[in-house]
Amino acid sequence: MSKRAARRATTLRPYRAWTPYLFLLPAAAVLGTFVLAAMLQVVYFSFTDHNVFRGGSFVGLENYRRLLNDERFWFCLGNSFFYLLVTPVLMALSLGAAMVVHAGLRGMSLLRVLLFMPVVTPTIVAAIAFRLLLDEDGGLINAALDTLGVGGAPWLTGHPWTLVSAMLVTLWKGFGYYMMIFLAGLMAVPRELEEAAAIDGAGRFRVFTNVTLPSLRPILVLVAVISSISALKVFDELFITVKGVPVSQQTVVPLIYDTAFVRGEFGLACAIGVVLFVVVLLFSMVQMRIARDQ
Repeated sequence: MSKRAARRATTLRPYRAWTPYLFLLPAAAVLGTFVLAAMLQVVYFSFTDHNVFRGGSFVGLENYRRLLNDERFWFCLGNSFFYLLVTPVLMALSLGAAMVVHAGLRGMSLLRVLLFMPVVTPTIVAAIAFRLLLDEDGGLINAALDTLGVGGAPWLTGHPWTLVSAMLVTLWKGFGYYMMIFLAGLMAVPRELEEAAAIDGAGRFRVFTNVTLPSLRPILVLVAVISSISALKVFDELFITVKGVPVSQQTVVPLIYDTAFVRGEFGLACAIGVVLFVVVLLFSMVQMRIARDQ
């Protein structure tokens, strides 16, 4: 070793065990302040009668007791689970779109861009557009249904059509994003396995069910979990698309908004948020457990 290299080696600082944590400190400080501290504050407020006019006092489990007897909460919770029906439809559409794009036909690059465009479209813009399409008097969808002799539906006023209207926005906005996830999974499937199955006489359907789909199992679980979480905490689509309908025809997150910012009961709204967090956590754990056992 030359003298210059030896001198450079002696000037290097020794590794210390706390060095990685020093790099993590800024991110940990941000997350601790704006995520963890906020969560703890919400949990604390859920045990108080805090409102817009005063700080509130500790009331124990009173807010949770009120939720047990609140019909609006149970209606909204049921609507949230009804909204989960969007998940299998979204997965089927996004997987089908990914398979079409993955086929490698001419013009697939342009098709991929077109299918992904709804993802980058603001949710508010998409919701307003669907509100115009679903208008019960002058909307294109009801006009087309009337032409076919089927008769229009109360998309923006009647239950459960209000939920279906918001679900259409979720489908249009989300399938391009999940399509890209499925496309990445399809590109990772070994071509040798598919070719071997085809040589053994398996048709396209059997190759898909016996080779492609099992290889996509981790992707399917990921998409199922994150899309279900998004469905349970949906807000923008409902707030814009069916704005003005009773909150009992919406899901839990609009109920939290109504309780906190319309009725001014922040303590009760925090209690609803805590319950929703527990429901989402348990639902996600059950999904993960079922996927692991299969």
